[in-house]
Amino acid sequence: MIGLSLAASIGLVIFALAFVIAPHACEGGLDLYFWCGVAALAALLALPFATHMSGSLLASLGWAVGFLVLGFAVWLGGLVAANVRIICRLF
Repeated sequence: MIGLSLAASIGLVIFALAFVIAPHACEGGLDLYFWCGVAALAALLALPFATHMSGSLLASLGWAVGFLVLGFAVWLGGLVAANVRIICRLF
């Protein structure tokens, strides 16, 4: 139960961070959002093993992959929903 609540919290924080970063995307905010996303995905990948969400290694691996896929979707969803500028200058 604690693993699911931690995963939801990580997803909520990374989604909300996109709205904080969006106005400052061209001043280094996009780099910050990228590295925070990488850290969040690493945490989501390790979460089932750290919280012992299931008894077997295969089930923990399944949880980890599921968290990784959902975390990546939330990460990209925050990027799109907050309308973060990807291309700042063309020249």
